Order: sequence, then C-alpha cells, then structure tokens
Amino acid sequence: MTTRSTLLSQITTNLTGSNVAVSSELPWLQDGTELYKKNKKHFYLSEESESRDEFIKTLDKNDVEEKTVTLNGYLVVDAKNQPGDITNVVANIMNANSSITSTIDNSVSYETTFEGDDIVYTFEYNFITIT
Repeated sequence: MTTRSTLLSQITTNLTGSNVAVSSELPWLQDGTELYKKNKKHFYLSEESESRDEFIKTLDKNDVEEKTVTLNGYLVVDAKNQPGDITNVVANIMNANSSITSTIDNSVSYETTFEGDDIVYTFEYNFITIT
C-alpha cells in the first residue's frame, strides 16, 4: 500500500461516526475552485510528494538517503455552523499519522485560515525514512 492509501484508510476509520466525510478523490480544481471548498465537511488528501537528501556519503557510492514523503489534507467547514465534534475530528485526523510505520520520524501539523464564512483546515503530514 502507498503512504496515501494507508493514511486515508486510517483517517476514514478515525472519522467513522463523525460529522465529516472522507473523500478518496484528490483535491483538484473543478470550475476553478478546489473540491474541498465546494464540498464542505469533506476531508481531502493530496498526492504524495517526495524529496531525498543525502544522509551519509559512502566511499563505494552506495550513499544512504533520507527520504521525506509529504501529504497535505484539507477540510473546510462553515465558520458559523461548525460540526459539534470539530475538536475530535481535528484530533482524529492528526492521530492518523501513527498508522505509517517504519519511519525514523513522522509528524503532522495543521493551520486554520478564514475565507469568507469558511474555516479552512490545512494539514501537513511528513514521513521520514532512511533508504
């Protein structure tokens, strides 16, 4: 399984019974607007982006690399009518990062922004492995 599918599966499990749905679609634009802004109270997870940095340079050219996989998650709710369980929803989305194992470090953070009458939650997941 990919990191995205594992994480998405765990988020879906964590949000079962909440007021927020999980979409398996990517957060693409539709008619110039991101899907997560059109479909409020739906969590969307981006594709994986990957970066590699040299971790240990070896004489035999079999260098060891640090690989970071990053995914972004998006959730929009109406600021005036937030789900009653929004605190638990945010905590459960963040706790899903523990489903990714075999990493030397994994982290998740989020920020909120206001756009008109909406609150946009943007989550960033980072998973670091040594290859």
